[in-house]
Amino acid sequence: MTKYYHSEKAVKNEPLCLSMFISVNSFEYAISTNNFKNVLELCHVEITHLANSSFDLTERISFLINNYLLHQKKFEKVNVCFLNNNFTLIPEAFNVGADIKPLLKFATGAEQLKRSLQHNLKNINFSYAIEIDLISYFEKKFPNISIRHAGAVSSALFFSQHSLVNQNLFLNIGDGHIEIAAKDQNELLFYNVFNVENNEDILYYLLFTMEQLQLSPLHVKLSIASQKETSDELIKNIKKYIKQVDFCVNDTSINLNGDLSTLPKHFYFTLLNQHLCEL
Repeated sequence: MTKYYHSEKAVKNEPLCLSMFISVNSFEYAISTNNFKNVLELCHVEITHLANSSFDLTERISFLINNYLLHQKKFEKVNVCFLNNNFTLIPEAFNVGADIKPLLKFATGAEQLKRSLQHNLKNINFSYAIEIDLISYFEKKFPNISIRHAGAVSSALFFSQHSLVNQNLFLNIGDGHIEIAAKDQNELLFYNVFNVENNEDILYYLLFTMEQLQLSPLHVKLSIASQKETSDELIKNIKKYIKQVDFCVNDTSINLNGDLSTLPKHFYFTLLNQHLCEL
């Protein structure tokens, strides 16, 4: 189901960049010029799962890329971040270069981990796995691609993006999932992904995380990224429990052209800002 699509005309022969965000429930992409800074096209598809039918994420993503003709365009740079639950965070002191697969398998419960990847972030090793068929597809389709886990991107933005650096709690709401991260100055205290079905689930996981980390509703500074309006009922309920609630804002270097400029600034935050991360 296409939740949003808009495209502005590009200047002929101007180099294009492609940013993508992919989860089992979401396919989002943005086409930009000027090194991801001038956004010309943005698309958001919520991936539906039919009951009693087989589901292959690689096939579904391949169909969407062909459907939106991304395979016919030439891109100077391509960034994609994947969001899944197959990850674990390991303190750098415990990462001695050993094979990370057994620990990743233990932490995630994934049976087959043919390829593990990792990012280094704030003295933490962010180790994760993505379906090898999916990675192979993207590497063949876009030879110049940069592949990262959305969790590492969110965590990096938490420490560097101007609307997040002074916050200590980050809630990123997507299709059927949320990301929650917490930090104390320069230390990442917590990051996790939760599968959700409704607003009650989101509120529960947010408040439960705060309780476990002993974060005071009066003093914690929360920033939200979401495709929900600021007047949404969920946002109103969050504000009943948490005093200081703000919204993420895209980097000042990012320009959404034409009708895209009417999008709220906290929409498609990971998609539009991921190129700012150095991982």
